[in-house]
Amino acid sequence: MAELRRLLIEPNRLANRDINGILVLRKDERHYLRRVLRLRPGATVAVIDGRGRLLKGQLQEEGTLLRIISDEIASPAISPQLGLAIALVRHGMDDVIRMTCELGVDCIQPLQASRCTPQADYRPERWQVILREAVEQCERLWMPQLLPLITPSQWWSVPATSDILAIATTREQGLAALDPWLRRQKPGNNCVWLAIGPEGGWDPQEQRQALEKRWSPISLSDDILRSSTAAVAGVATLSSWRRTS
Repeated sequence: MAELRRLLIEPNRLANRDINGILVLRKDERHYLRRVLRLRPGATVAVIDGRGRLLKGQLQEEGTLLRIISDEIASPAISPQLGLAIALVRHGMDDVIRMTCELGVDCIQPLQASRCTPQADYRPERWQVILREAVEQCERLWMPQLLPLITPSQWWSVPATSDILAIATTREQGLAALDPWLRRQKPGNNCVWLAIGPEGGWDPQEQRQALEKRWSPISLSDDILRSSTAAVAGVATLSSWRRTS
């Protein structure tokens, strides 16, 4: 169904469609199908649930209803999973959410670091919309998970003991670059996490706590990158490593 435009509908709504496979579209979905895509009743769209399922739907009755007309084979999640833990930044979080989704990130953990600026964005409702649109646009079957905001000190010990953990660090000599460091790791049914600090860098205590919890310090560049640039560059490297591992 590569030629069909995609619409993400949550698993619970798909499960609650009537015996004829009909479900009622929300206002934003109707607008997207009729006004943006300019589809007419009878047109077919690819339907995804964000949990690996791909189906086909047909627009009904002036675009207010959608009938599921076929189920496709579900696709398992890719292993290893890719995670991004990023301190809130003042500008660019919307782009980070969108671009890292397109690059293949599976989980995003926003962090309230001590050096985050007071004006740093935290708009989870907007980010969920951005993730949804990015999933539809890049034809992903799995929607990334957006976790609730926590502090770095709360976060460092959360990942599983089998996870691979890297924290991007600056102004330190002798750090391994992310790409060769990844090539020394053994992928499996785990998650590879990359932590990115705020524009002002990690607070020394936050960084010390991370190292105590077995996070490995790595370098993303010889230069100092913006947090948003570092996040996108880092996830691109993670994604490339996963494809070739």
